[in-house]
Order: sequence, then structure tokens, then C-alpha cells
Amino acid sequence: MTGNFKRCVELLEGNDEKVLGEARFVLTKLCENILNFPTNEKYRKVRLSNPIVMSKLLPASGAIECLFEAGFIETDDGFYLPKDVSLSLIQDLKRSIDNLSSKIVSQEPNCQNKTEPMSRQIFQNSNQTRFFNEIERHFEDVLDLEDKKLQARAKMLIPLEELQIKTMERMRFIQREIKTRNIENECSNIESAEENFTMEDLLLVQLINWFKCEFFKWVNSPPCNVCSNECSFVRVEPSKNPGISRIEIHRCGVCGNDVQFPRYTDPNMLLTTREGRCGEWARVFTLMCRSLGYDTRFIVDKTDHVWTEVWSVAQKRWIHADSCENAMDRPLMYEKGWGKKLSYIIAYSKDEIQDVTWRYTSNPEAVKRERNLCSEESLVAFILELTNRRLHSLSSVRKEYIVKHRLLELVDMLPAPPGCKKVEENENVTYEGRISGSLAWKLARGETQVTRQKYQKWIIPKGTKHYELRYFVVKDIYEVSIENNKSLLETRIGWQEGIAENEGGIFRKEESDWKMVYLARSSDNEFGFISWTFEVNDENLVMSSLKLNALIGTFHSGDVEWVVEKFYLETSETEKIENNSENFEIDLKKAVRINIKAILSGGNGELAWQHAQLFRQSLNSSEKHSMLISISLEKR
Repeated sequence: MTGNFKRCVELLEGNDEKVLGEARFVLTKLCENILNFPTNEKYRKVRLSNPIVMSKLLPASGAIECLFEAGFIETDDGFYLPKDVSLSLIQDLKRSIDNLSSKIVSQEPNCQNKTEPMSRQIFQNSNQTRFFNEIERHFEDVLDLEDKKLQARAKMLIPLEELQIKTMERMRFIQREIKTRNIENECSNIESAEENFTMEDLLLVQLINWFKCEFFKWVNSPPCNVCSNECSFVRVEPSKNPGISRIEIHRCGVCGNDVQFPRYTDPNMLLTTREGRCGEWARVFTLMCRSLGYDTRFIVDKTDHVWTEVWSVAQKRWIHADSCENAMDRPLMYEKGWGKKLSYIIAYSKDEIQDVTWRYTSNPEAVKRERNLCSEESLVAFILELTNRRLHSLSSVRKEYIVKHRLLELVDMLPAPPGCKKVEENENVTYEGRISGSLAWKLARGETQVTRQKYQKWIIPKGTKHYELRYFVVKDIYEVSIENNKSLLETRIGWQEGIAENEGGIFRKEESDWKMVYLARSSDNEFGFISWTFEVNDENLVMSSLKLNALIGTFHSGDVEWVVEKFYLETSETEKIENNSENFEIDLKKAVRINIKAILSGGNGELAWQHAQLFRQSLNSSEKHSMLISISLEKR
């Protein structure tokens, strides 16, 4: 057997009888069609739009893994078997599926003590060899990011002064918040609270946001270089260039032109192209972190994803940083948000290798069941062997530094003692599915789980006569002014810090070419919404009226709809505003709480998400507010 179908079959066997039976039938039919008609292109394509695929293959754990192992690759709308893939892999897949129904498990009481068959030993050794070769290759490749000239070029591309200014603003805001909170709580540990972050940590937040929103571009399929229309994946061709892993061929749906999309691994070239998928993203972002002096690691997830880790001096630990998702310090995102079944996650730096799988799971027992490429002892021994080779050339001071880091990390990943609960992450944190990549890309990996993110509401304090909330999309801050016995001012940084709910992958987009910024829904969502909640904290007051002024941008059939929900002491009602309104005024009828929702929808084609924009504003208008919400109050 040339294909590694053991793990896939084991996953299939874990499904219930009905799901397993339907998946076996579809996989068998796919194999038979390809083997009987090897030159017919239609049998080599599996489209996610096919209802049979959606209802019978995707629900079955292990089914999509079988396709990958047989040589299928992802396309924008499903999976495709390239012509250069050996049909022996399809034969092996069919044989494995056929054996599922006739497989007999030995019931001998002492069978677990018998010597393992030689064929299985060879099979496992082959898996281990390939896995270990991958580890060694990644450990060598990470040294490419240590080239000083390359790092200097990367650093020149970073708007460092601009990011440092934003970092300082964020630092001052956090310090004010800490002092205010401590004074209100009559606490005296202000200094210890401030020790939890540094300028370096906050600069990293600005760096990853800039990298995601302005510098790098995700490519599902390149546009046609003749007519600029949409292309779709056709096949993969090998590359003789060592800086290119493979060349994807995409075909224009209008003029039929074939477009090459080289998958570059050369970081120097990627600084020019500034586009790709997660491999390219993580490689360049890791390089940029190294160029700024951060201790950085390149993280490879065996279940098909890569990202970065950065050492925080202040927190004395490695921080997860995924540039594709603009996510930091959310290691459980893949398991809880994307629904991944993790197995091996390996970290590579210029100094060491580390198995960091346990940082990224809250269910280690389930992960252990997925780790079957080698024994745990052999993996630890191999990683130590490669690390010791690299450490041998380092100074004694650097060796001591690395060893100390390793000890701190290992302790951090140890399970909690019996009877104790280890808090991996804030239990109130919610997770969304993957935001980068096409819908097909995410469906193929089962990474489309969506959960609503809930944040906080705005409390109108006692004695308030008039309440105003302003949002500045360019600076990404909120400001509140309150008219009462003593005028107050509140500031919050970040659009997410002021919302009650959002759905549809809402994100803040900066267009460096057009010099514009706005909020929009993600590309695979037909609609998205964002809402703000206001509540009166005075039993003697109610809301009398609401005025709203907001900048919007709609194109083609894009639409922005406003909805205001009014909550009274015992009842509630909803009022819809005329679509695409930038200004409106309504009677709140003595409401004690309101919810203002902006719904983004409509648009045409692949860029439909961009045709409904909230707070569209020039980057040169930083002092002008993008939204003004005015609430007047009166006695109950």
C-alpha cells in the first residue's frame, strides 16, 4: 500500500453506522469512476456545491482526509485530483474502504502481547521517517529567516514610527484605565498591574494588525492577467526553482487564459509579491518579527496550518500570533473556533525545536488518539537530538537562555494536579471560525464554525441630561461626552471594545491604495451586523430621543440597514430605519435600554462584501468622527 490510509480509516470507523455507510458508498463510487474513466476530467473534480458531498462526505470524520491522502488537492470550489497523481493511490483508497466492512478484530485474550506483524512495523517506520524528515527540513528552512540583509530589507518595509506612535497611544490608554480602575476599587497594586505588559508586547499587536490589513494579501485564485476576470484552479505543476514549492495553474472563466500562481517559499521574493496563503503569510510575518529583534518561532500544525510564536519578556512565555487571522494569544482558537482535530504542532526557531501541541488543546486525551505517526519517546528523542546539534554551536550564555525558556515552557504545558482546574484561557472568550480563505478552503478543513462575539454595553450614569457617543474609524477609538452635574469623558480604543454583538466576520479594513478605511463583513458571509447597546443607570430617568449620524459607503446593490430596538420596563418594540440612511432622529418613548444595529448586506460578485461599508472615511480625516449617537434623557 503506497497511500497512508490507516489514520483516515481509523477516523472513518469512529463515525456512527449511518454516517460511515454513506461516506463509504460515496468514496467507493468516486474511486470506481476515476479508475474506470481515468482521462475524464469531470470524475476528478469533487465540488462542494454537490448536495451529496455536503450531506454525506463532510459530516463523516476521515472522509476528506481520505481524499487528501489519495492525492486530491483543494480548489476554490472543492477538491481536484491532478493528472500526475498515480492511480495506485486511488486503488489503495478503494481497497482500504472495501476492507472496512470485512475487517476482523482479533478477540484472543493475549493478542495485545503478541509481536506486531512485520508489515505493520514497516508501515509505521515509513510514516515516522517521512514525519521526521519534515521536521528536519523545517528546522533547516527557518534559518533562511536569519539572513541579516533579508531582515534589514524587511524592517525597511515596516512603518515603524507610525506603529510606535499607535503603541504609545495604546500604552497611555491602558495606564489610565488601570489607574482609574485601581482608584475606584481602592487598590494599591497599580505597579504590579502595569508589569503585565510592555511596549514590545503592544508593538506586536500593532505590527500584526498592519500586516493583516495593509501589507499582505490572501490569494484564493489570482485574477486573469488578460481580462482581469475571476479564475478557478485547474492543476498543479512541479517547479524546478528551489524557491518555489509548486506552481498552481488557474483558468479564467471568461477568456480561458491560464494563469500561473507560483507558491513561493523564498522570503526575499515574498517581500516583493506580498501575497499567498497561510504558508507565505506566516513565513513573512515571522521574518518581520525577527527583523525587530523578537525571539520568534515558526509553528507548523500537521493538520495543515502555520503561524508564529513570539517570546514575551514581560510575561516570560511564548505568545501565539496568527497573522492570517490578526489573532494574538488565542491558542485554543483552532480547536474551539475552527473545530480542528489536532495531532502534532511543532515550533521551530533558529535555536531549537519544541513540540507545543499541548498549548493548543483543552482536550489532550483526544489529541493523544490522533498522534500515531511515531511513539512519543522516539519523537522526544529526535527533537532533542536536532536541538542539541544546534545548541552545540551557541555560546554558553545563549545555551543557558534557551534552556531556561524550555523549562518555563514545559512547566506551562504540564497538566494541572488532580482535583485542580487549569485555566487555559478566559472562559468568557468566544471563538469564530476561520476568516482567511475562500468558503471552499474553510469547508474542506471544517473550519467554518461561527460564534457570536459579545462585548459590553454603554451605561448612561445617574443625573445625565444628554449623552453622546462618537466613534472615529481612522483612529479606531470611541469618545463619550456626558452632560450632567459634572461633565465626564470616556475613551475606548478599538471598535470591538464598544459593541454588544457582531456577526458575519465584521472587520476593520484599511485601503492603502485608496487611502480609505471602513468596517465590512467577511467575504464568505451574505450579511453581517454590528450593534451597540445603551442602558440608563438611573431609576428616575428614561430616554426621550435619539439622533444618529454615520458615514456609510454603498456600491452596486450593497445595503446598510439600521434597526433600533427599544426596551421599556415591561415591553419592547423595534423600529427600522430607511436603508442607507446616514442621518435619522427617532422618538425613544421613555425607553430604559436601546440596541442600535447596523446590518450590512447585498453587493455583486466576489467583492460583494466590499459593496456595503460602514464608516467609510479618508485616512486623512483622523479628527472627524465617523459616527455620532446622541441620546436625550428626561425624568421618568
